[in-house]
Amino acid sequence: MTRSNRHAAYTLTAVGVLAAAACGNVTVGGLTGEATVVISGDADSLSLATLATQLTPRPATLVAPSEGPLRSPEDEAEGEVEVEFLAFLVAESGGVLQLGREEIRVRVDLRGRDEMDAIDRQLVPATLYTELRLVFTEISAEVENLVIGGVPVFEVHVELEDLSLLVTRPIALDVTPGSLAELVVDLNTPAWLAAVDPITGAVDETVFQDLINVEVR
Repeated sequence: MTRSNRHAAYTLTAVGVLAAAACGNVTVGGLTGEATVVISGDADSLSLATLATQLTPRPATLVAPSEGPLRSPEDEAEGEVEVEFLAFLVAESGGVLQLGREEIRVRVDLRGRDEMDAIDRQLVPATLYTELRLVFTEISAEVENLVIGGVPVFEVHVELEDLSLLVTRPIALDVTPGSLAELVVDLNTPAWLAAVDPITGAVDETVFQDLINVEVR
């Protein structure tokens, strides 16, 4: 299947899933605000890194290996994670609004050292949104220093059982006229890297689905 045909199939699948769960569409008109969607490979790590830059430097303390905390294989992993997805806001009324005009492809550091604006300042009707729906069509990572069961792993992908994977998260996004709202999608990559099959490089989609976090800033 060519990329254009895959795109059409993914879009049709996403539309079918959303049509079955929604009562109508939200159209932009009247009073509006703006919404931004930010992607992080691991938002918790980013928060910790930001906090660390605000602290007063302290002399390093040497700790014997036996005294330090046990580290999991994914704690050592470095690299980047890439996702392709469609995004939809669901209003309290049940209407659905697509964010962005087509599939969004984002590549970020898997440890959350950077963030990327997947959708930057889109006009949206001023109303209360209660759910974010993400339809993933591709999830993969290129990694270094990841060893599972003695086997080094360099490429990881989330194995989709269908053409796409629907992830829904409840939110409380009250967009008021003229406001700017920011949604952060935390891919929580180190957590699902721990579930990779070292032989196939695959992660079960349900593991990925359960670990995604969404927050409103």
